[in-house]
Amino acid sequence: MRSASPRGYGALPSHAAAPSPTSAPSAVHRGAALVSSLREQGRALIATQRPWGQLLDSAALARPSSAGEAISRLRRNLTYFRSNYALSVLLALAIGLIWQPASLAAALILAAAWFFLYLARDGPLVLFDRRFDEGTILGALSLATFFALVSTDLGSNVFKSVGVGLLLVGMHAVFRITDDLFMDESEAVSGGLVAGLGGPGRPAFVVRVV
Repeated sequence: MRSASPRGYGALPSHAAAPSPTSAPSAVHRGAALVSSLREQGRALIATQRPWGQLLDSAALARPSSAGEAISRLRRNLTYFRSNYALSVLLALAIGLIWQPASLAAALILAAAWFFLYLARDGPLVLFDRRFDEGTILGALSLATFFALVSTDLGSNVFKSVGVGLLLVGMHAVFRITDDLFMDESEAVSGGLVAGLGGPGRPAFVVRVV
């Protein structure tokens, strides 16, 4: 007589296998996310710019009568034309690098190194059968960037270009009259031109700086 087979022999387990954890995003996905983020920030910067004709209106330029008026103009214009000013400084930087091909090449090499070795990497870096951790890579890239800025013309060209752009922006902000510039409440708050009194539910008092 045949003996009965053990109870449950050959039966499937009562619970399904646990799903494998979601794998980490690949380097391609991380790179695409970074590029997408930069693109969205660029679009936001361009979308909030003021009309360039309003910025470059020579009839709206006048020397301030006092240091207090110069400071108030500087604050208000930096808030009102902030996107235009940021684009102007970036343009000055781009022109400065284009006129110096060696600096432009060094900047592109550094940007590529940071992107592929640090930003877009999704695993440990292995070179010549040696594994490098995150801190080592970050330190090496920082040292390489510092060395490139100090020992080549890249640093001086970047500082000069940005300095010239900031100088032009500051001069324009001081000499541009503000009588025809009007901002909504949110813009005034971001520029520090609104003073709120009391707690929640009380109206905010808008201080117009001219």
